[in-house]
Amino acid sequence: MAINKEEITGIILAGGGSSRLGKDKGLCAFKGKSLVSYAIEILKPLCENIIISANHFPEKYAAFGLPVVPDEIQGIGPMGGIHACLKQSKTQHNLILSCDTPFVNTDVYRFLLKEVENFQVVCPAHETFLLEPLSAYYNTNVLSDLEEAIRKKEYKMMRFFKRIRFKSVNIDMHLPFFNDYLFLNLNTPEDMEKAGEVNL
Repeated sequence: MAINKEEITGIILAGGGSSRLGKDKGLCAFKGKSLVSYAIEILKPLCENIIISANHFPEKYAAFGLPVVPDEIQGIGPMGGIHACLKQSKTQHNLILSCDTPFVNTDVYRFLLKEVENFQVVCPAHETFLLEPLSAYYNTNVLSDLEEAIRKKEYKMMRFFKRIRFKSVNIDMHLPFFNDYLFLNLNTPEDMEKAGEVNL
């Protein structure tokens, strides 16, 4: 199923205060630019519109020239950001990307989009089916199920996926765009330093 750029919204999860990094993660500099800048560059080729999910420093995120959406329901983790941004999205198709995975590349999302069919969420899996729900495709029609999960205080994404038409897609070394760092999370200053030595 071919999906045009104007039919897709990119949602960047810049999140809340990163206790482990000591400051707002999306604004942290990595190799000379902010983590949120990497996310914008990854999504831009595929998405006509991009939204930033952020609960702190909205004016700093607004400087990127994109809408900034705070969580409607605070303190429930990534589900809060996904929920608020899907409500703001004007398209059926959405690509979610957490700002702390700067090595995810645009080809991962191109690959996911080919697998959409009639699924509501299409999620990459790697290393013996470890899922990456914050680097995935979401259809806006998951909103009612998402709100039901929130009402029941079920905030774990893996549990939520059991409610919907969900597909995992294996991303491995057989794919031309694969590398060992694709889904590397930068959670601590040590992670940032170590990842800074990676050349791709």
